[in-house]
Parts: sequence; structure tokens; C-alpha cells
Amino acid sequence: MKTREAQCKYMSTREIYHLLAAKCDIVYFSARKLGFARGGIITSVDRKYTDEMMEYIPLYEGFLTYGGMEVRSMEAMAQGLYESLDMEYINQGPEFIAYLVKELNDYGVPVITPAGGLGAHLNCSEFVPMMPHDQYPAAAVATALYIAGGIRGMERGTVSEQRESDGTERFAELELLRLAVPRRVYTLSQLKYVADRVKWVWDNRELIGGLRWTMEPKVLRFFFGRMKELGHWQEDLVVKFKEDFGDSL
Repeated sequence: MKTREAQCKYMSTREIYHLLAAKCDIVYFSARKLGFARGGIITSVDRKYTDEMMEYIPLYEGFLTYGGMEVRSMEAMAQGLYESLDMEYINQGPEFIAYLVKELNDYGVPVITPAGGLGAHLNCSEFVPMMPHDQYPAAAVATALYIAGGIRGMERGTVSEQRESDGTERFAELELLRLAVPRRVYTLSQLKYVADRVKWVWDNRELIGGLRWTMEPKVLRFFFGRMKELGHWQEDLVVKFKEDFGDSL
């Protein structure tokens, strides 16, 4: 918002936080991103909502004063939130993501623009346009990228949906592969490596085939489910990889 919204250009990060929070009835977030800590927070300025949630916190998390978190985690979260106010510090992630998105976009890789603040998102519907939804394009591209580079992306497509009550598949409107770039984790050289391997997979995209379920839980299947390739395309991809890179992986 500070870099793209004219009204926020001269606001401090703290002022932007307060502006957003004032628009919300309830604020809920995981601290693993900006907070650099385990756990999270759920809060509201309206006592009505906090009173309604109060009885559930001890049941599922812990007492109201700590929510199941030890003191050191709360201290780490508080410190992380203070650090997230420093533009010089929090610029690193978005700048790295913008670099990665530009590298891929300039090469012709279908990627969502403009770059965001969490990660780069490959548009897998365009990456493998002939692959039907029921062969899970985003998951297939994620698999190919892991084989070619050991890079773990997050499927954000049909696999992340769940079936309708009658058992039919609910196809996602977008088939995306998220390459998240958490702060305090990656260096620029690592992002260059990711760009190089994504480009290689893009150049060899005709080798990518679909996937099928071998174990599909009813809930959270994208966490617990297992899939297998259709045919032997993964082996073909490995053969091409070794032709180009040898045993470098």
C-alpha cells in the first residue's frame, strides 16, 4: 500500500496498520509471516465478538492470557511485529519477489503480475494449457519443479479444493503454483537458482503429464493426500534433466 497507493505514500507503516485494522470487525493472523514466530492472534475492538469467542479459546487453544503459547513465543511475536514496522527491513521479501517475477515474466513464463508480497505465482493453466483440470495442472507443475530443482512450491488450484457432496470434483477457477518467499530465509542467489530451474521446466513443459489420486482424504487432501503420475512422464523428465545437468542435483 505504501508503494502503490497514493494516499499511503507518506504514511508510516504503523499508520497503515492502524488504518487497515480500523476497517475490520475481527483481526486474525498467523505470526509465521510478518511476526516471525509460532502461533497467531485473534482480536477485536468489539467486546461482542471477543465475548463470543472467549469460551472457545480454553477449549481449543489455552487460557485467554496465553492461548496455548509459551511466554518466549509471545515475546518473539511481539518483537517480530515491531520489526515488521521497519520498511528498510520488510522491503527485502517484496523486492526479491519482484525480481523473481520479472525474471520469469521477461523469459515468457506465465506468472501473475504485478508481483505481490508473499510469493511468485505461476499460472499453470497457461504453463500446461492442454492438461485437463482433473489431471491437476498446478500440482503437476509443482511436481516437475521439485524433480528439476528440489524446489517446494504450494499448489493453489483444484487440489486445494474439496469435492462436492455428490463426489464430483470442484474445479478451481485458477490453477496456480505459489513460490513463497518468507523473510529471513532466502538469499538473492537462491532466487536466481529458482528462476533458472523454473525456466528449464518451462522450456521442457511438453514433458509434464497429469496426476491421479492414490489416497484422497475427505478433508485437507492437499496436506495428507497422495498422488501418482499418469504414465511415466516423471521418469522422462529425469532423463532430460540428466542430459542437461548430469548428476548435479
